[in-house]
Amino acid sequence: MSDETPRHTLASAVARAQGAMSNVLKDSANPHFKSRFASLAAVRDVVIPALSAEGVAVIQMPGNDEQGRVTIRTLLIHESGELDCGTIATTALVRGGNEAQATGSALTYLRRYALAAIAGVAQEDDDGNASGSGGGRQQSRPPQRPKSAWSANEVGSLLAAAFGPADDGPPEAAQAYVHEVTKMDIPTMMASASARNAVGLALSKDARR
Repeated sequence: MSDETPRHTLASAVARAQGAMSNVLKDSANPHFKSRFASLAAVRDVVIPALSAEGVAVIQMPGNDEQGRVTIRTLLIHESGELDCGTIATTALVRGGNEAQATGSALTYLRRYALAAIAGVAQEDDDGNASGSGGGRQQSRPPQRPKSAWSANEVGSLLAAAFGPADDGPPEAAQAYVHEVTKMDIPTMMASASARNAVGLALSKDARR
């Protein structure tokens, strides 16, 4: 009998590893959006031990694409072969002139999302965050309501619900959305009451929430 039985393939190893994984608890806070998210360390704590137990190694290689964006390429390595899981990219947003910190934050963000995606795990509230006045989970879609004045916290919460939280700032998709609506970046928009209102009203009606 060949040594390459179904148990020794990369696909079967990943399938068994996924069966042993749980979803990832949100262990970190984003003060800008007043929201919580699962850190890279939390994702690794769920994904890496399960894959390693099945002989699967994860390699995540940083780089840059032709547009100069920060990239992460993720590979799964097994005795039976390897799988290229693809490359994702984002712009490193430099704040305060610290380019190295911006690059590091972008790499962490991409590693976290790529690792969760290839493992098929999702973020979950822990018991404390899930419990509220209604006893259920946090709403992922904010209620629609007419409003004449949106605070920065309310707009931040809407953006987080629509595009997801991030470690060191809003996701690139949120930046693009705000620019589409207001022609401003997010900090400038947050400082303008009229721009906040425009984004708040747009998000409350947008089907992309």
